[in-house]
Amino acid sequence: MGGAAAGTPGVTGGSPNAGGASQPNPSAGSGGGGATAAGAGATTGGTASTAAGGVSSGGNSASGAAGTGMGGSGGSAGSRGTTEAKPSMGCDQATAQAPNQWVDSMVMTGGAARPYSVRLPSNYDQKRAYPVVVLLHGCGSGTNNVPMEKATGADAILVRGTGSAASTCWDTSANGPDVAFFDAMVLDVKARFCADEQRLFIVGYSSGSWLVNQLACIRTDVVRGGASVSGGESSNGKCGSPVARIFIHDTTDTDNAIAGGEKARDRQLTQNSCSQPAVATPVDPSPCTLYQGCTAGDPVEWCQTSGKAHGRQDDFAPSTFWNFFKAL
Repeated sequence: MGGAAAGTPGVTGGSPNAGGASQPNPSAGSGGGGATAAGAGATTGGTASTAAGGVSSGGNSASGAAGTGMGGSGGSAGSRGTTEAKPSMGCDQATAQAPNQWVDSMVMTGGAARPYSVRLPSNYDQKRAYPVVVLLHGCGSGTNNVPMEKATGADAILVRGTGSAASTCWDTSANGPDVAFFDAMVLDVKARFCADEQRLFIVGYSSGSWLVNQLACIRTDVVRGGASVSGGESSNGKCGSPVARIFIHDTTDTDNAIAGGEKARDRQLTQNSCSQPAVATPVDPSPCTLYQGCTAGDPVEWCQTSGKAHGRQDDFAPSTFWNFFKAL
């Protein structure tokens, strides 16, 4: 496979496994020594005018959140521990979009139109502010995502796009086109549909996990929680406020070595002011462990599996991630 764009780790050669093409850890074998989980029992419709001049299609009309960009690091992600939803401007707007299916839309970013898709929950209610879950795929396909629809049911709006780097990977650089694309998708969805401004979640697999790790650092003003399968550290460590995080990484993953996941986890432990030295205790589901002393409302959970290699873990990840998000 060809090389990836600047800011994106390269793509390994060979045949992808069942989880799809992979994105390796450029720091595999160096760093990421990581905290240990002490006491853990397991191994550790219409057209919408939107932000930044964006234009979307395939849903209802919305007069937009034009002129407002996403903030960078240093913001806050809303009121921690509150159960009260904060409706977006898309609430009370009728839509002809059918639920339970992916519907294509378009948004302008970087001077070009980029497609993305939205999946409304069953029995979508334009007066109910739903959590939004943005899916960030692994290399090889824009649909190579953790299938969160298996777990979210009638309770979340799902969003997915396609990375711009080589081999359909994501460009994970902080000022790159795919961070801008993420910003545009989120603003567009909030303008067109009834979303909860307090509960924007991101879920990544492989290449998408690298982008999750970046966004959990630089988009703390909008991201409430992040989840990832495989991946590695892509931030520069100059992060904003705490963000709730859950990681799944397999000890036998040779495409994205576990050292990279540990490095991203350890940065998150620092960002969330968790206890040092790090101490974690087992939680359900096994083999997950929860770190102690983190900022209230911003837990960090680490699920270290074995024998799954670089797979997406579709039988484990969706429900584990959704249960984590629901508790926030």
